[in-house]
Amino acid sequence: MAVTINATVGDASANSYITLTEADAFVEAMVESTDAAKWTTGNADSRNRALTAATQRLDRERFLGARSTDTQALQWPRTGVRKPDTYVRSFAGGFPFRLTEDYFTDTEVPNQVKRAQIELAVYLKNNVDGISLGGLEDFKNVKIGSLDVTPDKSGAVGADRIPPMVERYLTGLRISGPGNIAIKRS
Repeated sequence: MAVTINATVGDASANSYITLTEADAFVEAMVESTDAAKWTTGNADSRNRALTAATQRLDRERFLGARSTDTQALQWPRTGVRKPDTYVRSFAGGFPFRLTEDYFTDTEVPNQVKRAQIELAVYLKNNVDGISLGGLEDFKNVKIGSLDVTPDKSGAVGADRIPPMVERYLTGLRISGPGNIAIKRS
Protein backbone atom coordinates (compact mmCIF):
# COMPACT_ATOMS: atom_id res chain seq x y z
CA MET A 1 0.00 0.00 0.00
CA ALA A 2 1.37 3.41 -0.97
CA VAL A 3 2.14 5.97 1.72
CA THR A 4 0.31 9.28 1.47
CA ILE A 5 1.87 12.34 3.09
CA ASN A 6 -0.23 14.55 5.35
CA ALA A 7 1.81 17.62 6.27
CA THR A 8 -1.07 19.70 7.64
CA VAL A 9 0.33 21.53 10.67
CA GLY A 10 -1.36 20.40 13.89
CA ASP A 11 -3.59 17.84 12.15
CA ALA A 12 -4.66 14.73 14.06
CA SER A 13 -3.53 12.47 11.20
CA ALA A 14 -0.39 14.32 10.07
CA ASN A 15 2.55 12.05 9.36
CA SER A 16 5.14 14.53 8.07
CA TYR A 17 6.32 18.08 8.65
CA ILE A 18 6.86 18.69 4.92
CA THR A 19 5.31 17.57 1.66
CA LEU A 20 7.14 15.51 -0.94
CA THR A 21 7.20 18.55 -3.23
CA GLU A 22 8.93 20.64 -0.53
CA ALA A 23 11.41 17.83 0.14
CA ASP A 24 12.19 17.39 -3.56
CA ALA A 25 12.78 21.14 -3.95
CA PHE A 26 15.09 21.20 -0.94
CA VAL A 27 17.10 18.19 -2.09
CA GLU A 28 17.40 19.67 -5.58
CA ALA A 29 18.93 22.81 -4.04
CA MET A 30 21.43 20.81 -1.97
CA VAL A 31 25.08 20.86 -2.85
CA GLU A 32 25.60 18.11 -5.42
CA SER A 33 26.22 14.85 -3.64
CA THR A 34 25.59 11.19 -4.23
CA ASP A 35 22.97 11.21 -1.46
CA ALA A 36 21.04 14.02 -3.15
CA ALA A 37 21.31 12.27 -6.53
CA LYS A 38 20.00 9.00 -5.08
CA TRP A 39 16.97 10.77 -3.58
CA THR A 40 15.21 10.98 -6.96
CA THR A 41 15.86 7.35 -7.88
CA GLY A 42 12.93 5.03 -7.40
CA ASN A 43 9.35 6.18 -7.07
CA ALA A 44 7.52 8.79 -5.00
CA ASP A 45 6.32 6.12 -2.57
CA SER A 46 9.90 5.30 -1.51
CA ARG A 47 10.53 9.01 -0.80
CA ASN A 48 7.22 9.28 1.09
CA ARG A 49 8.23 6.29 3.21
CA ALA A 50 11.58 7.91 3.97
CA LEU A 51 9.83 11.16 4.97
CA THR A 52 7.40 9.42 7.32
CA ALA A 53 10.16 7.25 8.83
CA ALA A 54 12.25 10.38 9.44
CA THR A 55 9.27 12.09 11.08
CA GLN A 56 8.65 9.12 13.35
CA ARG A 57 12.29 9.11 14.44
CA LEU A 58 12.40 12.87 15.05
CA ASP A 59 9.20 12.69 17.09
CA ARG A 60 10.94 10.42 19.60
CA GLU A 61 13.15 13.35 20.63
CA ARG A 62 12.31 15.26 23.82
CA PHE A 63 11.56 18.80 22.66
CA LEU A 64 11.19 21.94 24.74
CA GLY A 65 7.73 23.36 25.42
CA ALA A 66 4.44 21.51 25.08
CA ARG A 67 2.41 20.33 22.13
CA SER A 68 0.00 23.04 20.94
CA THR A 69 -3.06 20.78 21.07
CA ASP A 70 -3.95 17.44 22.57
CA THR A 71 -5.23 16.17 19.24
CA GLN A 72 -2.21 16.80 17.01
CA ALA A 73 -0.41 13.70 15.80
CA LEU A 74 3.14 15.09 15.74
CA GLN A 75 5.37 16.81 18.29
CA TRP A 76 5.29 20.15 16.44
CA PRO A 77 3.84 22.77 16.62
CA ARG A 78 4.65 23.46 20.26
CA THR A 79 3.99 26.29 22.70
CA GLY A 80 6.53 28.02 24.90
CA VAL A 81 9.57 27.34 22.73
CA ARG A 82 11.94 30.25 22.26
CA LYS A 83 13.63 30.59 18.89
CA PRO A 84 17.26 29.64 19.45
CA ASP A 85 18.77 32.64 17.65
CA THR A 86 16.49 35.48 18.65
CA TYR A 87 17.63 39.05 18.74
CA VAL A 88 17.43 40.95 22.01
CA ARG A 89 17.08 44.72 21.76
CA SER A 90 17.80 47.19 24.51
CA PHE A 91 15.86 50.23 25.60
CA ALA A 92 17.68 53.53 25.81
CA GLY A 93 18.38 52.75 29.47
CA GLY A 94 20.18 49.53 28.55
CA PHE A 95 17.52 47.12 29.83
CA PRO A 96 17.06 44.04 27.64
CA PHE A 97 13.81 43.86 25.77
CA ARG A 98 12.55 40.60 24.31
CA LEU A 99 10.56 40.76 21.12
CA THR A 100 7.24 38.94 21.09
CA GLU A 101 8.34 37.22 17.87
CA ASP A 102 11.17 35.42 19.63
CA TYR A 103 8.90 32.42 20.41
CA PHE A 104 7.58 29.97 17.87
CA THR A 105 3.84 30.40 17.37
CA ASP A 106 1.33 27.68 18.22
CA THR A 107 0.95 26.96 14.49
CA GLU A 108 4.61 27.09 13.46
CA VAL A 109 6.97 24.22 12.71
CA PRO A 110 10.56 25.49 12.87
CA ASN A 111 12.54 25.34 9.65
CA GLN A 112 15.21 23.54 11.68
CA VAL A 113 12.81 20.62 12.25
CA LYS A 114 11.84 20.53 8.57
CA ARG A 115 15.47 20.54 7.46
CA ALA A 116 16.32 17.83 9.99
CA GLN A 117 13.47 15.73 8.59
CA ILE A 118 14.69 16.17 5.01
CA GLU A 119 18.31 15.37 5.90
CA LEU A 120 17.25 12.28 7.84
CA ALA A 121 14.85 11.16 5.07
CA VAL A 122 17.60 11.42 2.45
CA TYR A 123 19.92 9.50 4.76
CA LEU A 124 17.34 6.77 5.41
CA LYS A 125 16.39 6.38 1.75
CA ASN A 126 20.03 5.97 0.78
CA ASN A 127 20.90 3.64 3.67
CA VAL A 128 18.32 0.89 3.47
CA ASP A 129 19.88 -0.87 6.46
CA GLY A 130 18.64 1.97 8.66
CA ILE A 131 20.69 4.34 10.74
CA SER A 132 24.29 3.26 10.87
CA LEU A 133 26.82 5.92 11.63
CA GLY A 134 30.58 5.43 11.64
CA GLY A 135 30.29 1.91 12.94
CA LEU A 136 32.10 2.53 16.22
CA GLU A 137 29.27 4.18 18.17
CA ASP A 138 28.58 0.99 20.10
CA PHE A 139 32.10 0.83 21.50
CA LYS A 140 33.48 2.64 24.52
CA ASN A 141 37.10 2.01 23.47
CA VAL A 142 38.75 0.78 20.28
CA LYS A 143 42.51 0.29 20.26
CA ILE A 144 44.39 -0.63 17.11
CA GLY A 145 47.71 -2.00 18.46
CA SER A 146 46.99 -5.44 20.00
CA LEU A 147 43.30 -4.86 19.15
CA ASP A 148 41.51 -3.88 22.36
CA VAL A 149 37.75 -3.45 21.82
CA THR A 150 35.51 -2.45 24.74
CA PRO A 151 31.74 -2.47 24.06
CA ASP A 152 29.66 0.39 25.45
CA LYS A 153 26.96 -1.23 27.57
CA SER A 154 25.34 2.04 28.64
CA GLY A 155 22.74 1.77 25.88
CA ALA A 156 23.23 5.45 25.04
CA VAL A 157 24.45 4.80 21.52
CA GLY A 158 23.61 2.54 18.64
CA ALA A 159 20.64 2.01 16.40
CA ASP A 160 18.57 4.90 17.70
CA ARG A 161 21.24 7.58 17.13
CA ILE A 162 20.75 10.06 14.35
CA PRO A 163 23.45 11.45 12.06
CA PRO A 164 25.41 14.48 13.37
CA MET A 165 24.06 16.76 10.62
CA VAL A 166 20.53 16.10 11.83
CA GLU A 167 21.62 16.63 15.45
CA ARG A 168 22.89 20.11 14.56
CA TYR A 169 19.51 21.19 13.22
CA LEU A 170 17.84 20.27 16.51
CA THR A 171 20.22 22.31 18.68
CA GLY A 172 18.25 24.61 20.97
CA LEU A 173 14.94 22.81 20.42
CA ARG A 174 15.47 19.71 22.55
CA ILE A 175 15.61 19.13 26.29
CA SER A 176 18.87 17.19 25.92
CA GLY A 177 21.30 16.19 23.23
CA PRO A 178 24.41 17.60 21.57
CA GLY A 179 24.46 21.38 21.77
CA ASN A 180 22.09 21.44 24.73
CA ILE A 181 23.16 21.50 28.35
CA ALA A 182 21.49 19.17 30.83
CA ILE A 183 21.46 20.61 34.35
CA LYS A 184 21.43 18.13 37.23
CA ARG A 185 21.09 18.97 40.90
CA SER A 186 23.33 17.19 43.31
